Amino acid sequence: MENPFKSLLNLFNCKGKNNLMSIEEVRDLKLRKEKIEKAIKSRAFISEINQRYNKMSDRNRKNFFKRAS
Repeated sequence: MENPFKSLLNLFNCKGKNNLMSIEEVRDLKLRKEKIEKAIKSRAFISEINQRYNKMSDRNRKNFFKRAS
């Protein structure tokens, strides 16, 4: 990892846009994007499971009160 102070100096010394990245930076960026996408998918999946569970538990609660009366 680069020294943050040096990267900050390079930011001010840069005269034009330089979008060139090293192979390691490209790989790290790709891994970060994949990790974020996996996290989003897993959250959506967990949310879907929770919604199904809540529906089932609501039905069970309603049926329980009907049987008890």
